[in-house]
Amino acid sequence: MIIDGHAHACGVFLKGEDIVKNLTETGVDKVVLVPGELDSEQTYGLPGLAEFFPDRDVVQLTNALTKIMISMTGKTKDIPEGNRRVFALTQAYPERIIQFFWVLLHKPDTVQEMENRFPEWKFKGIKLHQCWDAFPIGCEPFSRVAKFAAEKDLPIFIHASNYREVAALIDFSKQHPATKLIIGHLFGLELYLRSKHRLENLYFEISNTYLVSTSSVNRAINHFGAHKIILGSDTPYGRNSLRLNIERVKMLPISEESKEMILGKNIQTLLCL
Repeated sequence: MIIDGHAHACGVFLKGEDIVKNLTETGVDKVVLVPGELDSEQTYGLPGLAEFFPDRDVVQLTNALTKIMISMTGKTKDIPEGNRRVFALTQAYPERIIQFFWVLLHKPDTVQEMENRFPEWKFKGIKLHQCWDAFPIGCEPFSRVAKFAAEKDLPIFIHASNYREVAALIDFSKQHPATKLIIGHLFGLELYLRSKHRLENLYFEISNTYLVSTSSVNRAINHFGAHKIILGSDTPYGRNSLRLNIERVKMLPISEESKEMILGKNIQTLLCL
């Protein structure tokens, strides 16, 4: 089974029929979907920064650009409606689409909405993004969400904004081993590699080939093991990003069993699918 562990409900994944068509064409069984830019059909072409700077964490640069874009456009306000639309997509295509609920920690009402919606929506995970939603790791809303996730056995996919927050996230993970965290885009990999703790509750998502170098993916596999690595595309941010990342995984110098883990078995086990 192949599962895209990280994509947005916009671009080629805006409409349900297009999502299914794209998944089928790329040989993918399911996709983990979160809100994106509301009603946007745009797919973004990204420069191959990871190819040009294979030993640099280029997500640090794109984080800065994302913060500027979001502050200018104000698209964060659309996330609650985006959550409702992702739920509708999962209802229409339950065999193909998996919902993660995106929580805005600067808006306490969305934390309450997460708690209220769970009994009906049964989403499989939670999304946090510090570049869209400024909050510090360990703040009261973050701790509330982390406690909820641990109680419901839901993973939290988190996109951290800078290395200071990555360090705080490592400390938090040590102190709260029951909270399962998926680290978006391998961001802050060097800090995780230098940690002296096993970090058994952490998983690492590798979208996409434009932002995350193959050498970084190999380093993560060698250090943490293939069972900790999760395929993602970040669709629609990067043209053909799902296909390209699948092709990359298939070309890695690892066993077929390890490739199958990364392509789908790991997220399948994590989400109890």
